[in-house]
Amino acid sequence: MVFGSIDRAILHLGAPAAFAALLQAGFLVVDTFWLGRVGAVAIAAASTAGFVMWLAQTLGEGAANGSGAVLANAVGADDEPGARRASSAGQALAVWGSALVSTAGLAGAHGVFVFMGTAGDVSTAGLSYLRVILLGIPAYFVFTWLSAAFRATGDAQTPLKLLAIAAAVNVIADPILIFGLGPIPALGVTGAALATISAWLVSAVWGWRLLGAMGLRPLLRDLARPPGKESWRALKVGLPLAAEGAFFSVIYIFLTKVTTDFGTPAVAALGVGHKLELLNYFVCAGMGAAATTLVAQNLGAGNPARAARATWRTLFLTCLPVGAVTLVLVSFPEQAVAVFNADPAVVSAGTTYVLLAGLSQLFMAFEVVCFSAFAGAQWTAVPAAVEIGFTAARVPVAMALVALGLGVEAVWIAIAGTTVIKGSVLGILFLVRHGRG
Repeated sequence: MVFGSIDRAILHLGAPAAFAALLQAGFLVVDTFWLGRVGAVAIAAASTAGFVMWLAQTLGEGAANGSGAVLANAVGADDEPGARRASSAGQALAVWGSALVSTAGLAGAHGVFVFMGTAGDVSTAGLSYLRVILLGIPAYFVFTWLSAAFRATGDAQTPLKLLAIAAAVNVIADPILIFGLGPIPALGVTGAALATISAWLVSAVWGWRLLGAMGLRPLLRDLARPPGKESWRALKVGLPLAAEGAFFSVIYIFLTKVTTDFGTPAVAALGVGHKLELLNYFVCAGMGAAATTLVAQNLGAGNPARAARATWRTLFLTCLPVGAVTLVLVSFPEQAVAVFNADPAVVSAGTTYVLLAGLSQLFMAFEVVCFSAFAGAQWTAVPAAVEIGFTAARVPVAMALVALGLGVEAVWIAIAGTTVIKGSVLGILFLVRHGRG
């Protein structure tokens, strides 16, 4: 992807990745849709547990993106031995990292719900959901690493196929495990979690098989002695990414604590609004993955101007679908929320979320694409500090607005306002550091 049309390269990598990201969002949307038929408590339980799940997932994605950037750089430099070592490093980070995350998560899961202060029925159901997810998180880490490895070689089709398989498994298993069928009992929220990890596992096994055909599948014995240089480079890139994503999730846990003061419908609205916002976020993340690969490959090939041009074109092409989705959501906010839950209190609070979030969606595109481009350039510490700093500001801003007399919309304002600031700062930072190309 270091020659030829930049737009064609972006769409070759980004369109499948964005569609794959939408399929990933589909996991959450499908869960929320079916759990909405169970009730507001079920949505609130899965949503509050989902912020902890998101924390675990972002750690896996940080590790995968770090090793993927190192692999893409080796591919751009035509370094086959380096590519094999980068693949081994990615495998090790996925396996050992997931073991640490799963263990720590299971140990602290109960304490998280105590901290958030959710209602007893919400906490009980949410804890059951979260424990199942954490037991299955290694499958997600491996699946994410495999997807990043394929994209790093310029293959965006295989990750899309793997995610399509996972989405199909989830769509079929979700209603069966939630509501029961024949001898299968109705498991409610726990059933949604089991459907999700089943989908991850099937795709991880399938992806492992396909990676072998490319000559990049590392030996299992490499887990004992992963390549030190590539592992360190992957951690150097991936840890700031993981820290940013994890911190983002932690902030949502704090925001949930603020939101619980306004009741279970407000917590459910936070979950529904967040899922609707994810439709755009995952488009940005998918296109951002293309930016990461293109920047890494072009810098590896010694062409920084093309790397910068690829970033700005990726951002432009990202804003087109994000703007279209935002226009639909802000035009029909009540209907969008009611698809998941028709409780008037949930619809009222969720509608405000959708309208306020709509003001920030294009800035979110700047934020995600520019941050992803910095990952491809293997310079993530300062952008991560920007992300972490302004994301952290959401909690005191929300608390201050509540103290001034605002209701739950204080939380929505804090989320939207800081997104605008982050997108602006990261866009300017990329322009200053890399120019227009």
